[in-house]
Amino acid sequence: MACLLLIPRSKTFDDPEIQAGMVGLLGTAGAWAVFKTVFFVIPGPFRETVYTVGLIFGFATVWAWLYFCSAYTGRTLHRNTTLRRLGLGVFLTVSLLKLTNPLHGVYFTTREATTPFRHLAIEHGLLHWGATGLSYVLSAVGLFMIFELYVQSGYDTRPLGVLTAILGVPVVVDVLALVTPQLLDVIYAPIGVAVFALGTMFVFAPRFLAVRSTAQSGTPSVFLDSAGRIEDYSPAATTAFPALAGATGDRLEDVLPEVAAAVEPGDRIVSNERGEHTQYYLVSTEGVGVGESAAQVLTLTDVTSIERKRRELNRREQELAERNELYRAVIAASFAFVFRIDIDERRFTFASPSVEDFLGYTADEIDGEPTDVIVPDEQTSDLAQEYLDQVADGEELQVRDFPLENRAGQTVHTDIRVVPIYDPNVPDERKTADDIVGAQSMVWDATERRRREGLISVINRVLRHNVRNELSLINGYAEMLATDLDGEAASKATQIVETADRLLGLTESARELEANRDQSPDLEPVDVVPIIEEAVRKLRERYPDASVAVDSPEAAVAEALPRVKTALWEILDNAAKHGGNPPSIDVEVTETDDRVLIAIADDGPGIPETEREVLSTGVEEPLVHGQGLGLWLAYWIVRNLDGEVNIPEYEQGTTVEVRLPRSSTV
Repeated sequence: MACLLLIPRSKTFDDPEIQAGMVGLLGTAGAWAVFKTVFFVIPGPFRETVYTVGLIFGFATVWAWLYFCSAYTGRTLHRNTTLRRLGLGVFLTVSLLKLTNPLHGVYFTTREATTPFRHLAIEHGLLHWGATGLSYVLSAVGLFMIFELYVQSGYDTRPLGVLTAILGVPVVVDVLALVTPQLLDVIYAPIGVAVFALGTMFVFAPRFLAVRSTAQSGTPSVFLDSAGRIEDYSPAATTAFPALAGATGDRLEDVLPEVAAAVEPGDRIVSNERGEHTQYYLVSTEGVGVGESAAQVLTLTDVTSIERKRRELNRREQELAERNELYRAVIAASFAFVFRIDIDERRFTFASPSVEDFLGYTADEIDGEPTDVIVPDEQTSDLAQEYLDQVADGEELQVRDFPLENRAGQTVHTDIRVVPIYDPNVPDERKTADDIVGAQSMVWDATERRRREGLISVINRVLRHNVRNELSLINGYAEMLATDLDGEAASKATQIVETADRLLGLTESARELEANRDQSPDLEPVDVVPIIEEAVRKLRERYPDASVAVDSPEAAVAEALPRVKTALWEILDNAAKHGGNPPSIDVEVTETDDRVLIAIADDGPGIPETEREVLSTGVEEPLVHGQGLGLWLAYWIVRNLDGEVNIPEYEQGTTVEVRLPRSSTV
C-alpha cells in the first residue's frame, strides 16, 4: 500500500524518464505485494490464478527497476531499441510460462500443508528458479549502476548508500523464507522498494537528485539547500575553488561571493585566479528535489578557452571601434570626404558622412551610384575614367583642381589622391594589378587654395605689368637725370636708378615664384654641373670684377628638376652682391652615396642674420625679409625638390650649402 500511495509523489520528478521509472517501480512492486496478500485471503479456487498474476507483476518489477536505474544514472540503456525488445521478449516468455503452468506444471505445483499451520504450499519448479535467478542478477545490475554513480559523484552519499542497501534486505528475507518453514513465504521485496522510495522522495530527495545531476559530467558542482547553504560539493569543485573545502553548512555568498552573484540574472561567467592563469567558469543552476523542494545544484563549467576568445574578440571589437572613430576623426580633420570605388563596375561602395557637407548628397545616396553622378560634364567623366584605369594598373594618383558637381549643380574644385585597394587575402609580396578590387580616394577642398592662388596671380600680374612698367619709366628718367646732372643731384639720381633696379628684381622674383608654383613635383635626373657652369658664365658677364672658381666633377646627377638653376643663380647672385670688393666666389660640387652637395662661398662680411633666417627656415615676413625675394625663392625651390639649404658658421664670409638627393639611375 505504501508503494501505491507514493505514486502521486513520484510524478513530481522533473525528469520524465526518472518519473516514468519510479512510477513503474512503485506500481509493479505495489501490485505484486497486493496480489501476494490477496493470495492468503481469497477462496481456494482462485488462489493459483492470483499467485500467477502476482508472479508476473513481480517479474515486471525487475524491468521497471532497470529502467529507473538507467534513467537515474544518466545512461541510455532504457532507450536502446534492441535492449527494449529483448527485455520485452524475455518478460513475455516468462509470463507465458507462468500463465500456462496449469497445463505443464513445470513452473510450480501446489499442495495442502499443515505445518506450521494449514495452508496451500507452493512447490517451485526449475523454470521458477531460473526466472528468480535472472531477476536477482538483473536487480544487482541496477544496484551496481546506482552505487557506481554514488562513488563517481564525489558527494557524501553515505545516507543514500544505506537507503539503497535497504532494497536488498527484504530480498534476503525472501530467500530465507524459501528455504525455511519457520519464516512465512510472503513477499518482502516491496517493503524495501517502499522504504527506498520514501527516502528518495522525502528525506533525501534534493541530495538524491543532486548526485544524479552532476556525477556524470565530472565538472565542478555545488549542492545548495533551499536556504542557499552549502550541502555538498564535488571534488572537482574544491580543486577549482579551494575555499569550498570544509564549507559545508556555510552560505555560498559568504564562501564564494562571485559565484553567488553569478546565480542571479546577468553575467553568469566567473573568473578564478589559478596561479599565473585565470580560469573562467559558466555558472548554471538546476533545481533538484521532488515536490516543493527548492534545493539547487550549481554546475561550474570550464569555459576558459571560449571566454578568452570572447574577451579577445571584444578587445578587438573595441580596438576596431576606436580605430573607426580615429579614422572618422582623421577624415573629418584632414579631408572634405573619403570614398571607395568598385574598380570593375566604377561605382561608389562607400562614402564618408562628411560628403553631405561638401556635395549635398548623403553617404547612403552616394553608395552604389556610378562615379559619373558627381562629375560636371562628359569631358571630366572621361578624364575620371582614365585616372581609374591607371589605378586599376596599380598606380597611385595625385590630382589637383579636379572639378566635381554638387547636388545643386554647382562645380567645386578638389584635390584628390587615389590609391588602389588590394585583396586582403593576398600576401603583400605577391600582390599584382589582378588583385586590385577597388580604389580609395581622399578628397580635399581646393576652394581656399584656389582663391589664394588667384590673389597671388593678380598680385603678380600687377607687379609684372603695372608696377614693372611704372618702374621702368622711373628708371629711364632717373638714368637721364644722372647723366644730365652733376654733383649731389647726380648721386641722388643714381640712387633712384639702383632702387628701381632692386624693385624690378623683386618683380622678376615674383614672376619666377608664380612660374614654378604649378610645376610637377615628380623629380627626374638632372646634371647640376652644366647648370652651374652656365650660371657662372652669366655671373661673370654681370659682375666682371668678380673672381669665380669652380671645382666639380665631370657630372653630378641629382634627383631634381630644371628649375634648380633658378635657386643656384639666386645664391650665386647674392654672393656676388655681398662679397668682398671685388668679390671672390668659390663653387664646389661633391657627391656622396645619397647626396649631391653644392657649396657656394664668398669673402664678404658674412650674411646678415635676417638673410640667414630666410635660408635656414624659409621665414619671409614683412619685418624679416632680407634684401629681396631671391633667397626665399632659392630656399622654396630647393626644399620642394626634397633638398636642404644649410649655412655653416665661419669667421669670415658666407658659405651656402645646397644638398640634393643623388639620382639612383647613375
